[in-house]
Amino acid sequence: MSKLAINGGPPVRSGKWPVWPVVDHRETELMGEVVPTGNWSYNGPKETELRRLWAEFIGSKHAVPVANGTVSLQLCMEALDIGYGDEVIVPGLTWQATGGSVLDVNATPVFVDVEESSWCIDPAQIEEAITPRTKAIIAVHLYGTICNMDAINAIAKKHNLFVVEDAAHQHGSVYKGRKVGVLGDAASFSLQNSKVYTCGEGGLVTTNHDLIAEKLDALRNCGRRAVPKERFANDTGNYEMEGNFIQSGNYRITEFQAAILIGQLEKLPGQLEVRDRNAQYLNALLEKECGLKPMKREPGTDLQSYFNIAFRYDKECFAGIDVVKFRGALSAELNSPFTSCYQPLNHCELYSPLTKKRHKINREYMEAINPNRFELKQCAIAYKETSVCAHHKILLGSKDDMDKVVEAVSKIRENIHELR
Repeated sequence: MSKLAINGGPPVRSGKWPVWPVVDHRETELMGEVVPTGNWSYNGPKETELRRLWAEFIGSKHAVPVANGTVSLQLCMEALDIGYGDEVIVPGLTWQATGGSVLDVNATPVFVDVEESSWCIDPAQIEEAITPRTKAIIAVHLYGTICNMDAINAIAKKHNLFVVEDAAHQHGSVYKGRKVGVLGDAASFSLQNSKVYTCGEGGLVTTNHDLIAEKLDALRNCGRRAVPKERFANDTGNYEMEGNFIQSGNYRITEFQAAILIGQLEKLPGQLEVRDRNAQYLNALLEKECGLKPMKREPGTDLQSYFNIAFRYDKECFAGIDVVKFRGALSAELNSPFTSCYQPLNHCELYSPLTKKRHKINREYMEAINPNRFELKQCAIAYKETSVCAHHKILLGSKDDMDKVVEAVSKIRENIHELR
């Protein structure tokens, strides 16, 4: 009888992992407070409270809730006056929305490679990509690693560039005493259902700059600049108000989402500590094993949030078996999916700019700008050869669960002949 679970043997762990998202009576209670009021749209008391609470949690001067994490990045670009003719440096290994948000404002994303040890943007590659068109760098804190923000900010200062943090995976991470979300000019957080802080869909932008915050607030709200609350006391729907307006659309969240987020924020600090404790324990065990190498913990990281727990696979420790077979075997042993990292954007099926007509984006323009002018070697290696990733919910398990992960890796190595 086969020993490996993928071949019919008993798995190392057969029980269910923690369920995500974690909810209890608190979210129901807060939603119950919203329903009777009929104030379900935007700028209600729950959203106002959320803005205050998230700004306090991150340590930012401003927090602006928006419809989702893609919109939050797009509005960051618009608030920084980035558009046609401008270039934005983006890591080649990220979710397609990072590059897509740049396209959505008619700017051009220029992809650069990532560090092999972290899969975060490689500062050494950034300066080579800077041209007179360059306006910003998007620093994506990927999976469970914070970017080298000291190096990135030094480059940005030298070349007078904006820095936008894509913090979709990093709610609550702390770098040298400061939270991710205040390490650049603005930061984008996703609140999608799989994220460590969620209301199903939604986004948040943080910044310490008053003008950026004012523009963000207008951009999410059909271009309306903020006005004193009493101006809306007898709202008739006529918005011919004085002041400077911005062309935009409706990118707001609702009171229902804000209510859930208030409840989720009460749980977040405790969950962050559990995940980081388990991840550090697991990584320490795996460092002693041949075959799975943990991702780098950026020096200066005080607390690490994890969207995914990620590792680099060395097939030489597993008799040359490719990573796809290994991930399948590990998934079967642990009763939870282990997957690849994101597909590099220069070969990503979801990143297809020429399938849409933009104001100035066309094939000739894209070829002239040549956003793929840099080789994304480490992005390709990670995707095709080495990446092993699992959702953060496994880090909400017990210490024994972390031991089971290592046990499963050892079991596969000992029975690797079954995968030939």
